[in-house]
Amino acid sequence: MAAAKKHKPGKPSPSSEHDPGKDHDDLNRSPDTVGESVMSPEELERVLAGMRTAGSAIDEEDPRERLASPIGYTRKHGGLPPTKKSLGQNWLVDPDTTRAIAAALRASEGDLVVEIGPGTGALTEVLLENGYRVVALEIDRRMVDVLAERWPDHDRLTVIHADVMKADLSEITNGEPFCIVGNLPYNITSSLIFKLLEQFRTHPALISRIVILLQYEVALRLTAQPGASKASVLSLLLRYWGEPELALQVPKEVFQPMPKVDAGLLAMDISPEPLHPVDHWPTLLRLVKGTFAKRRKMLRNSVPGIVGLRPIEGIEFDWTRRPQTLSAADYAWLAEQLAPKHER
Repeated sequence: MAAAKKHKPGKPSPSSEHDPGKDHDDLNRSPDTVGESVMSPEELERVLAGMRTAGSAIDEEDPRERLASPIGYTRKHGGLPPTKKSLGQNWLVDPDTTRAIAAALRASEGDLVVEIGPGTGALTEVLLENGYRVVALEIDRRMVDVLAERWPDHDRLTVIHADVMKADLSEITNGEPFCIVGNLPYNITSSLIFKLLEQFRTHPALISRIVILLQYEVALRLTAQPGASKASVLSLLLRYWGEPELALQVPKEVFQPMPKVDAGLLAMDISPEPLHPVDHWPTLLRLVKGTFAKRRKMLRNSVPGIVGLRPIEGIEFDWTRRPQTLSAADYAWLAEQLAPKHER
């Protein structure tokens, strides 16, 4: 795994008590209440000062030097829009960070990019400047209106009011291959990645690359190598389709409100076919999830308790191993051996 680069923004944005950065085990929980946070004029001025290059002015004629669009929104409306705690919103307010995320896509002018959760449009702005065609999926009706007002007639931007967890990505893009990018709400990370894994399997070659910003600790788990203490179900399953990389460590100060934890940028090229052929995908999922649920146990003690698998007797394997030590290839082979007759 490539070492993560620590991104250094300008002057930190102010602190906030709002914290969507839940512990890894709480990623699928959604808060029951809705909280809002608005940036004051004094706080805004500090953020703006930190984003300017010392001793130089912003050249408004050069798109590479423009401030990210949340600041454009702020100048027009007098403050950033309030965030909704139930949606895990944190506005990305550093232009250098948005450019780094866009660069990690490694896309070419004219390529199709699906952006998840564009919010105020900070990253959207850079994607459009790079010449990409953008389909932006936004669950918050308020932000759909903000984006429509900012780009009322852009011929390379389509904004769709939709929940990405319920959206059919192949239908939205009419089956055209695309890259995915987004600043993900921390509370949907695991569910969304499982959804993407299913897309990789059922629609080969539809998604060519993913670049997603998520909680740093989760990014470490998702990119952990087999044998590492942080290896997990998702870090293993992702390796059937590519090699997840921690491309960037993004400090919490570039978000408004500021969470209590840094973010990590996960990037991965998606193979059109599994790197390790799996004939029995349902068996593989049962095996991986079942063994990692008891990750401290040897396989000889955890596998027999998983419903729907054949007995391990007669299968030559080192059953004293623990799940985090197995590679994707090991699990693919075991799934073939343990698949019930009706799946063989």
